[in-house]
Amino acid sequence: MINDIDDIKVSVCVVTYNQEKYIAECLDSLVNQETDFKFEIIVGEDCSTDGTRAIIQQYVDKYPNLIKPIFHKQNVGAVENVKQVYIAAKGKYISHMDGDDMALPNKLQKQFDVMEENPQAIICSHNMLEVVNDTITKDGYWNHPKGEYVLLDLVKKLPFFAHSSKFFRVTDELNLSDILNEEDVLDIELHLYQSTKGTIIHVGENLGVYRPGVGISSVKDNKLNYNMIARIEKIYNDLLVSNPELAETIKIAYASYLLGIANSYAVTELNGHKMREYALKSIKQKLFSKRQLLMVVLCANYNVGVSILNIRYKFKNMKQIGKI
Repeated sequence: MINDIDDIKVSVCVVTYNQEKYIAECLDSLVNQETDFKFEIIVGEDCSTDGTRAIIQQYVDKYPNLIKPIFHKQNVGAVENVKQVYIAAKGKYISHMDGDDMALPNKLQKQFDVMEENPQAIICSHNMLEVVNDTITKDGYWNHPKGEYVLLDLVKKLPFFAHSSKFFRVTDELNLSDILNEEDVLDIELHLYQSTKGTIIHVGENLGVYRPGVGISSVKDNKLNYNMIARIEKIYNDLLVSNPELAETIKIAYASYLLGIANSYAVTELNGHKMREYALKSIKQKLFSKRQLLMVVLCANYNVGVSILNIRYKFKNMKQIGKI
């Protein structure tokens, strides 16, 4: 760990709100990173109502030259919190981290080296382990083979990478503040914009741990985030308008997303009506897989369909955490 404040190469930007259970693990995973370059840790704390701020202050007191807190005087919201930590960053690169996630050893060094070796790249991402029922699984979200990817790859599987795996180049031509001025903007929209300016180098190994359903996510407290779903649907519709030459690819990706939402309504809310609605929306967008037809068949009897999908979901989770 090198913590001089001059010649910062990487700014680790942590955003947090009401994450007293996890923020210490997050910060520990960052202060213990071993690098041959100087980095800083900027923590945006958005007026938590729990003990998050007090825990952060303990780390600031212990690492005054490494950790820079931004303690908002009033709750500014997730988007503004991200914007403020990015504005404060001094590094050539920014490593984004949500306060409930963790970095694995050598994360920063490996991503820094990748970006230094690939000047054409705008983003470096990596595979993530996932926490299920307080157990770290062997497999996680958005894992891909090592390689170089482009905008089209991102479109095919939004959001493509976990936000806490994102390590990106700061350039004068990237005016992120303009995008972050919109209150309901999603990180996906930021990824799409940045990927028009360069490629994505994905490190095909686990360099972090993702905790779903804690921060801003598609599912929380056994409810789907309806605003997020609507926003992502808008993103796909906008992509269809702005990229007519990629219409077929976008429609397949859109249909796949809608199919996933149908499944989520079944396993998260036990809502057969919404499951059917989104299964039909998926087919209407583009029929591309037998899975869509199977979902419609399951919708013929809501109770049976929901039960089957929940059994499948529980089996998959047990397999992930190694209980079967």
